[in-house]
Amino acid sequence: MAATIRLTVPGTLRYRDVAIRVVAESARMLSSSDPTFDTAVIAAFGEIFNNVAIHAYQRCRGPIEISIAPGDRELVIEVKDQGHPFDPSAVPPLPSELDEDSLPEGGMGIHIAKTMLDEVTYEAGPPNLWRLCKRLPGGVRASI
Repeated sequence: MAATIRLTVPGTLRYRDVAIRVVAESARMLSSSDPTFDTAVIAAFGEIFNNVAIHAYQRCRGPIEISIAPGDRELVIEVKDQGHPFDPSAVPPLPSELDEDSLPEGGMGIHIAKTMLDEVTYEAGPPNLWRLCKRLPGGVRASI
């Protein structure tokens, strides 16, 4: 198992790309032969980062602590913030039939993250804690 990678950035959208680069490189370390793994991890993490910066911190500066733990067959990312707690039950479910007219105005980031990852959990705080987990598909081996 590789060492845990830790990064703390200001919780504003200006630092989103810095955090995404670290997450992307961590995903690539685990899945050098599976670009869909990287894409899923990056997309989901980006959505969660956006939610923290925009909603938890309400576009005001506060720290986002990121912990990335690459395992033998999975990548676990924890995102902590000191912002306003989030109520997951307030996010409406997606309509059973999706078209442009039925897509909700907000709340898609959570649905995107849950679709892209194997596990998404949230613990309200503060500190608020998001736990994101993506596992390698059956036939792919880690290259760490």
